[in-house]
Amino acid sequence: MHFWTTVFVLCATWPSALSVTRYSIAEEMERGSVVANLAADLGLEPGGLAQREVKLDIFHNKKYLDVNKNTGELYIVEKMDREYLCPKIASCFLKLDVIIESPLRIFNIELGITDINDNAPHFRRDRVELDVSESATPGERFSLPNAVDPDVGINTIKTYKLSDSEHFTIEIQTGSDGTQYVDLVLTKSLDREKNAVHNLILTAVDGGVPVRSGTANIIVKVQDTNDNPPRFDKQTYTINMTENSPIGTLVVKLNATDLDEGLNSEIVYSFTLYTSEKTQDVFSLDPNKGEITVKGTIDYEDMTLYEMHIEARDKGTHPLLGQSKVVVHVTDMNDNYPEITIQSVKNTVAENIPVGSVIAVVAISDRDTGDNGKVSLSINKNMPFILNQSSDRPMHYKLIVSEPLDRELVPEYDIPLIVTDAGIPPLSDNETIHLHLLDVNDNAPQFAQSFYTIRVLENNAPGALLSSLTTFDPDLHENQYLVYFILEKEIANTSMSMLFSINPENGNLYALKTFDYEIEKEFLFHIEARDSGSPPLSSNVTVHIIIVDQNDNAPVIVSPWRAHGSVVEEKIPRSTDKGSLVSKVIALDTDSVHNSRITYQFLQVTDATLFSLDQYNGEIRTMRMFSYRDPRHQRMVVIAKDNGEPALSATVTIKLSTIETAVKAYSDMTEVPLEYDIFSDLNLYLVIGLGSVSFLLLITILVTIVLKCQKPKPSKAAPPCRNSVISERNSTIADSTLVSNDAYWYSMFLAETRKGKLVVRQPVPKGSRYIVSSLPRGTGLTDTSDSAASTLQVRPAYNLGLHISWPFVTMESYKRYVSLVIFLSFVRNISTSVTHYSIPEEMKEGSVVANLATDLGLDVKTLNQRKMRLDIITNKKYLDVNKETGELYIVEKIDRENLCTTKSSASCYLRLEVILENPLRIFNIEVEILDMNDNAPQFRRDAIHLDISEATAKGERFSLSNAVDPDVGTNSVKTYHLSESEHFDIEVQTGREGSKFADLILTKALDREQQAVHNLILTAVDGGTPARSGTASVVVHVSDTNDNAPAFDKVSYDIKIMENSPIGSLVIHLNATDLDEGSNSDITYSYSLYTSEKTQETFNLNPSNGEITVKGMLNYEDFKMYDMEIIATDKGASSLSGQCTIKIVVEDMNDNHPEISIRSFQSPVNENIELDTVIAVVSVSDKDSGDNGVVDVHIPDNMPFKLRESSDNYYELVVSEPLDREKVPEYDITFTVTDRGSPPLSDNETMTLELLDVNDNVPQFAQSFYTIRVLENNAPGALLSSLTAFDPDLHENQYLVYFILEKEIANTSMSMLFSINPENGNLYALKTFDYEIEKEFLFHIEARDSGSPPLSSNVTVHIIIVDQNDNAPVIVSPWRAHGSVVEEKIPRSTDKGSLVAKVIALDTDSVHNSRITYQFLQVTDATLFSLDQYNGEIRTMRMFSYRDPRHQRMVVIAKDNGEPALSATVTIKLSTIETAVKAYSDMTEVPLEYDIFSDLNLYLVIGLGSVSFLLLITILVTIVLKCQKPKPSKAAPPCRNSVISERNSTIADSTLVSNDAYWYSMFLAETRKGKLVVRQPVPKGSRYIVSSLPRGTGLTDTSDSAASTLQVRFKQLLDVNDNVPQFAQSFYTIRVLENNAPGALLSSLTAFDPDLHENQYLVYFILEKEIANTSMSMLFSINPENGNLYALKTFDYEIEKEFLFHIEARDSGSPPLSSNVTVHIIIVDQNDNAPVIVSPWRAHGSVVDEKIPRSTDKGSLVAKVIALDTDSVHNSRITYQFLQVTDATLFSLDQYNGEIRTMRMFSYRDPRHQRMVVIAKDNGEPALSATVTIKLSTIETAVKAYSDMTEVPLEYDIFSDLNLYLVIGLGSVSFLLLITILVTIVLKCQKPKPSKVAPPCRNSVISERNSTIADSTLVSNDAYWYSMFLAETRKGKLVVRQPVPKGSRYIVSSLPRGTGLTDTSDSAASTLQV
Repeated sequence: MHFWTTVFVLCATWPSALSVTRYSIAEEMERGSVVANLAADLGLEPGGLAQREVKLDIFHNKKYLDVNKNTGELYIVEKMDREYLCPKIASCFLKLDVIIESPLRIFNIELGITDINDNAPHFRRDRVELDVSESATPGERFSLPNAVDPDVGINTIKTYKLSDSEHFTIEIQTGSDGTQYVDLVLTKSLDREKNAVHNLILTAVDGGVPVRSGTANIIVKVQDTNDNPPRFDKQTYTINMTENSPIGTLVVKLNATDLDEGLNSEIVYSFTLYTSEKTQDVFSLDPNKGEITVKGTIDYEDMTLYEMHIEARDKGTHPLLGQSKVVVHVTDMNDNYPEITIQSVKNTVAENIPVGSVIAVVAISDRDTGDNGKVSLSINKNMPFILNQSSDRPMHYKLIVSEPLDRELVPEYDIPLIVTDAGIPPLSDNETIHLHLLDVNDNAPQFAQSFYTIRVLENNAPGALLSSLTTFDPDLHENQYLVYFILEKEIANTSMSMLFSINPENGNLYALKTFDYEIEKEFLFHIEARDSGSPPLSSNVTVHIIIVDQNDNAPVIVSPWRAHGSVVEEKIPRSTDKGSLVSKVIALDTDSVHNSRITYQFLQVTDATLFSLDQYNGEIRTMRMFSYRDPRHQRMVVIAKDNGEPALSATVTIKLSTIETAVKAYSDMTEVPLEYDIFSDLNLYLVIGLGSVSFLLLITILVTIVLKCQKPKPSKAAPPCRNSVISERNSTIADSTLVSNDAYWYSMFLAETRKGKLVVRQPVPKGSRYIVSSLPRGTGLTDTSDSAASTLQVRPAYNLGLHISWPFVTMESYKRYVSLVIFLSFVRNISTSVTHYSIPEEMKEGSVVANLATDLGLDVKTLNQRKMRLDIITNKKYLDVNKETGELYIVEKIDRENLCTTKSSASCYLRLEVILENPLRIFNIEVEILDMNDNAPQFRRDAIHLDISEATAKGERFSLSNAVDPDVGTNSVKTYHLSESEHFDIEVQTGREGSKFADLILTKALDREQQAVHNLILTAVDGGTPARSGTASVVVHVSDTNDNAPAFDKVSYDIKIMENSPIGSLVIHLNATDLDEGSNSDITYSYSLYTSEKTQETFNLNPSNGEITVKGMLNYEDFKMYDMEIIATDKGASSLSGQCTIKIVVEDMNDNHPEISIRSFQSPVNENIELDTVIAVVSVSDKDSGDNGVVDVHIPDNMPFKLRESSDNYYELVVSEPLDREKVPEYDITFTVTDRGSPPLSDNETMTLELLDVNDNVPQFAQSFYTIRVLENNAPGALLSSLTAFDPDLHENQYLVYFILEKEIANTSMSMLFSINPENGNLYALKTFDYEIEKEFLFHIEARDSGSPPLSSNVTVHIIIVDQNDNAPVIVSPWRAHGSVVEEKIPRSTDKGSLVAKVIALDTDSVHNSRITYQFLQVTDATLFSLDQYNGEIRTMRMFSYRDPRHQRMVVIAKDNGEPALSATVTIKLSTIETAVKAYSDMTEVPLEYDIFSDLNLYLVIGLGSVSFLLLITILVTIVLKCQKPKPSKAAPPCRNSVISERNSTIADSTLVSNDAYWYSMFLAETRKGKLVVRQPVPKGSRYIVSSLPRGTGLTDTSDSAASTLQVRFKQLLDVNDNVPQFAQSFYTIRVLENNAPGALLSSLTAFDPDLHENQYLVYFILEKEIANTSMSMLFSINPENGNLYALKTFDYEIEKEFLFHIEARDSGSPPLSSNVTVHIIIVDQNDNAPVIVSPWRAHGSVVDEKIPRSTDKGSLVAKVIALDTDSVHNSRITYQFLQVTDATLFSLDQYNGEIRTMRMFSYRDPRHQRMVVIAKDNGEPALSATVTIKLSTIETAVKAYSDMTEVPLEYDIFSDLNLYLVIGLGSVSFLLLITILVTIVLKCQKPKPSKVAPPCRNSVISERNSTIADSTLVSNDAYWYSMFLAETRKGKLVVRQPVPKGSRYIVSSLPRGTGLTDTSDSAASTLQV
């Protein structure tokens, strides 16, 4: 209320003072000093200041002053620093307002602050460094930084002083604003080498009293100028070095020094142009260190002295250089290796060469002299050779055989010849002579063993490799080429070549057929190996082949006989005694004894307790008598398994039926077999015809074989011989032998050659020809000189006219060669002198040098006979000898410069040797090549570029590159000439070796600005006749020197600029120019030190382009004018600069914004505040004057407030309209103040007014009525909906509580069915609803806020229960008494459409879900029955036929209409009965009357009735008790429990704060029973208040309720280990998938201990002792800290299925407590085993052959597939499906038992062979499967004789088109067979006439595909095909395996089929061209 009183007083009285009171004080006055008495000056009463709440408002961020409310004095609170308050301003004022309330008055005060000299001058930098070049001239000025003094007036800086210096002084200047600047002036030139640094002190002095001063250190660093050249330690260096010094050896380290510094003192070393290229190739110079090292090879013989000219150049801008010379003397050493030259050598000799034969002639030499030139030759290995010296000068040696040679011991020799000199250390060289020995056939082949035993498994593949019978022959080539063949003669009456084949090349033995152990068991024969030498050598070995048995025959079950497939039907009397023989299974196996042992086992049996099977004899006997419980039909599958590896087996299925003995006599009347008259007369005739033709064919084959086996009589005309093929492809195939890799082909070759055939395996190359000659078939070849080979030349179809003969080496030429070698070995007259000649270079080809015959004393006539030859020691043949005249002439022009590349030696020689034989003589010739002036001088570079500074002094020398002339002597370079130039000249110098060098000398100073480039021409002239010359261009580039300073366009600039110009605005663009170039003309702009820091902060200068832009804010009130000095400096090494001044004048503008100040403000306020209430008081002001200082203030128009002016520049903010927090919770009120300037400026201030809430809104639900649909079978505690209401109020006015109103629902307690969360309105179901019991509920929900008073509202809720498809159909008809199978009977004569059965199912769900449809799930014959999907009636679709089976099976599924749909099934087994035999039904079977209704059944009926009666009585009593109404009680009204916690939440009306809906509902239910439920444990230190509240519909006034409160407090208790660890469960069952990963986490078995600290820390471990004989620690592991259980291995369900052990948890208390828990690990099966098909048995792979009579009836069992799966029951359920089937309409497959049955009878159109692929798939995920292929063949049965007895025969049109075609085909084949027999007999009986010209021949095929097929033979890699080819060729056939390519053609010619080939000139080949 006090605040509002103050506001009203401010509104009522507002007299204000409009004048300004001014005071003035000095700065830095002490605290507490009195400034003035405001009470006296303002006319106020000092005593009333405190009551009127006087306060001081200072326009600053610090409170420097305050008012004494008792005396009215204005005093200082904090010292005032004028420089801080008003920086850089002459006048300084402090503005403040004095505000007094009751009534409100405001006084304006201005306090002036005067300056005192309290600040000394100081420089911005205490240390100033200046870089001044030593080349700077006296009078040059350098700007220094000015000092700063914060004081003003006379207290600021007055002058500057500089310390004493002979080189520098200062000059003071004054700026336009009075600021003083100082320049440093150079008075004397500087020299860096004398004094590099000058230290000065600059002092600034102010004008105050007392005087204050400040100093700065000025450090002048003198910058170096490159004015000192580098200097070497010596002018000449002399070095001695030995030749062949290692590369990298240090020769000398040069040292040059430079007195300058920096780059001017850094030196780079380099060779000058006076240093020859040869010297630079040998030595390397490090440019940085000056180290000269060896780079190439130093050879004393090449050069004895090296001279190097070195220059040291610094890195200055204008570099200076110094020069020195280095002379290296080379010391000689022994560095030339002796040389060895092979003059003559024979590299290949026969191994039987005679001892003493000469192998080679060699010569040795050494370039050195003295002892270093003395050489010796030796062999350093023990070899059968010796050296004999033949001459001394030059030295020649002969290499002679000293011992017999053997190629098999040493096939070749590497003879090392070592030559060594006598130098120190001695040097040597070597040469190796490679001698290869030719082989002689002196070794017979040798087998590795003398006897071979080879074991061969039966059933081998034809052509399989049995063994490799290789022999070794140490000889080579044809002496080593071995041929293997089988010796037939030792095996009587047996042809081994028909059984085995051996590869004649490598001895691989192959089998030509498949052996059967049951037929043949072993073979014994011999193998011979023969080489191809002359004469040939051979050896043989015995081979024993043993056939090893395999388990390749499966058992065959011969008893019981299976007539109709694999099922055998047996009958046995039901009264059979125990131990009676039921059947006996007999199986036979044709394998050996071990593999044929058979054992018998049951694979499947209906009752394992009823039958036993003897595993050895196969007898099946009964184990007990049959009982009435045993089924009538028993099924047994017996497997017979042999003892092989792997074992083979066969199965038989026996279907055993028990019969009563009383009906045996009538068994023949039951069924009559149906006999079809299939076997007609026509079929009989066809069978007879087929047999006749087959018989005739057999007779023909036998006759042909007899005729073929007759041996022809030997012919006396031609002696037996063998074929030899000699090819021009450098290979010989002798004695009918061919090189090939095909074993079978070789065996055929061997067999055919014995009959006089010729076999060629490899193709004939284009253009080649074969010579087939007749050679004796003896043991070796005769002398070729005496043999007359008859040659057959075979040409391709196209004749290219090529006749290439074979190069034979005759014995005569060989003898002559050996004689020549022997003759040379005895001739030793060899010449040793050297003959010299001299010729000029470039002589023409053919020019004669000399006559060697005359000069050497040789006979010209004998030169050709003595094989005179010239050996030139160079890479080209320049010279040759005319053997007719003996003249040495030029073959190719000789270029001396190319031949002798080095110029070190003026002489050039060409050395050669003249060699003559018979006798051997060697002459040494030296030809000197004289030089001619044929080369002009040439420079290495055509253009020489030099960079010379314009500051270079006259007389400076510059090296130029010298010219090169390949000529020597006077023909080399003589002098140089330079073109005319006023600036340059040359000087020619001569080097040590006579080389000429030229230096360029500067004769006149250069000026780049006048001429930048000088072009000169340098000419080199040689001394030859005529003289030759070469030129090079010398281009001199004049480098710039920084000798021009930058200059501005103007010396001073005047500029005007408006204040507040945008940052970045361009002020001026300065331009300075420099006449220099490069970096000397690059200009950088900068401020001089005369420019103040304020100016530099306000303006920015671009150093690159000279643009000055606005950088800071321009304020006219702060600064009106700016002065700056700009320096332009170039980037030269000694930089030059220019200056200009700029004056900038600032123009004024309206730039001060008005200001607004909040004086008083109240926030927050209630939303129901009254109108015209003052909210705030504000004041406005503007620093500008005139119209710019007049301001207006306003607020937004759309607000419930208004402004009211109270005095000048003071305004009140009052409420103008009612406020509502729910519409606008707060207001952002913006005060905008605007001046009247041009343009006008404005400012604003925003204050936020917050409204306090009042409870004036009731809660509102989003809907007035809620309809909630709930699916039945919901989970208890499920969330149904969220019924949230909204209250726009805040805090407790907004907090809502929800509850259910009970009163509107009569006789029903909704709180037992539903629960609502009082905090968030979530509605939960407390029970599971069933649509069939209750369908809807209606009740109200109320929401109440927590305001004062509280407000509330309610809403109606309609709960609708929605039906789910949760009831499966129940089949009520037909009734199933004994399980799920219903048996029905129907007469076989039932008509079409008759009702068979009706399926009725019921569903208790709603109408939509209870609609039921019926479908067949399985049916035996889909064409026989129909099912109505709506009423479930099963009717016949046709009448029964004799083909329909007697038993039909139907599975009907009844499915409802739900989602997902539920279903039920019923299986109906329908049996058809014959109506005609009904009278005999009593005779066929006698019903067995069993005493079914036993005592046990009687007791069960009595017990069932008693329990039903008790259940009925219990239900009635419960209903009666439930329907009674309780009487109302008046004594005590019902009350409910309330729990109020200290968790800042209230739970009213039995409600608990929690996030768990189900717990709320439970709490509500329990409180009705007087219980208190606490969900969570009580935290330490917390307390709960439990109070009793009325149980009404709402809360009564809290002031009238007397709650009985129980306050429970907890204190801190120390823990004792009194609690054992507790597991969450007493028994853990953990399921683990098999094939788990080792180390996988199984579960976390955590226990809880309520103790603290160490009593709470638990350790887990496995108890081993409780598991007997099993270590669980090897299988499982537990983490001792957290109880995580891990598996240590991978488990397999098929091996182990479960584990049981204990886990113990023990705490760490004292004593420790523990508990344990039992863990049951269950291994869960995975589908990891695929099904295995055990029936039908597959003997030879995956295909099963089955046979079935073609007259089989519909429904007959064809085969049964049985598969086994080792997985668990679920995964091992196997279903069968057809994967492939030939005719899907013919067979059906039962998916559960795997039975394959016929769906109809066979017709004549059905093929005889049917193929079915059956897949057996298990029930796993993913499913695994196995397949079996069944090949079914149909056979005819002989039932014709009985066909008339059964039924009327079916008249088929047997004589169809097919039979007609069969008859025609049979007749045609018979006719052709007869013609063939007659032609064969006629041809065989004709005798051939003897022909003298051409004997009988065989076919030869020559193809253009580069292959020859001779004698009916084909190229192939298939052994089996070759055997077929061999058999067919005996019958005169030609077999071609591969197709003929397009474009190819074959030539088939007749060749003689005799024992040899006749003369080709007499043979006339009949050719067939294809």
